[in-house]
Amino acid sequence: MIYQRLSDALIPITAQPFRSGYREYSPCKALKPYIRCFWTSVAQGGRLIIPDLCADIIFDTGNDKAFFCGVSDEAFVSHRQTETFGIRFYSWTAALFAEDSMRKTLNGGFELNGHFRKLEKELAPKLTYAKTVKERIALSEKFLISNLHERHCGLFLNALGEIMTLHGICTAENISKILHISNRQLERVFSEYSGLTPKKAAMLIRYQYLWRDILSGQCFNGAEKAAEYGYSDQSHLLKDFRRFHTVYPNQAREIALNNVAFLQDNPSIK
Repeated sequence: MIYQRLSDALIPITAQPFRSGYREYSPCKALKPYIRCFWTSVAQGGRLIIPDLCADIIFDTGNDKAFFCGVSDEAFVSHRQTETFGIRFYSWTAALFAEDSMRKTLNGGFELNGHFRKLEKELAPKLTYAKTVKERIALSEKFLISNLHERHCGLFLNALGEIMTLHGICTAENISKILHISNRQLERVFSEYSGLTPKKAAMLIRYQYLWRDILSGQCFNGAEKAAEYGYSDQSHLLKDFRRFHTVYPNQAREIALNNVAFLQDNPSIK
């Protein structure tokens, strides 16, 4: 199953996966190919949010509000002070549960009635009255399983699979040639099903693979990783990583592993 292969190939990681007050919950077996995780968060200081190749539906459990966040390609610091429950889709699966395409959703926050009208009508009210995380997950899983749209696009999935196989070390032109399609056609299906361009998808996939290596490795060798991930040199790698993470690899690892609140005054963060 192609969705299972894609979710196995790349597990997106947040900037602070071990942060106190934040917890991820694995979905049931039927939803594993489509849902990265369910998650809860209790605000504790500034939190660094990085591009994780995911889109989220977020329920503000304190204010009974819900909204959809499209895929992001830029980092920011969240100072949200409320308790939240989230459904995290992979960037390539959110469209399977929506009534509208993912076109123009990049870096956007939207009311649910724009893309997830049925979810807003049928699931959101139930989550408002749920008392525990276990209840919210059970309600969400039941709804999502019943409302999975078979809107498969072989061209999009094949292109995405090629990019992942190459760990994002490719251009849109490379993928177009491999699949024998035009660049325009490739752009169209990526916009429709993820909100990304093929070029941006490749950049974020490479970044997430690199971030995984940085977080799991004991010693980061910039020169070796630059060669492995197709950067011209170590300086190029560091610049590209900082573009998406706002800090350099060693700092990023310290923030993730030591549960460091991200309070840096960084003018590059929006």
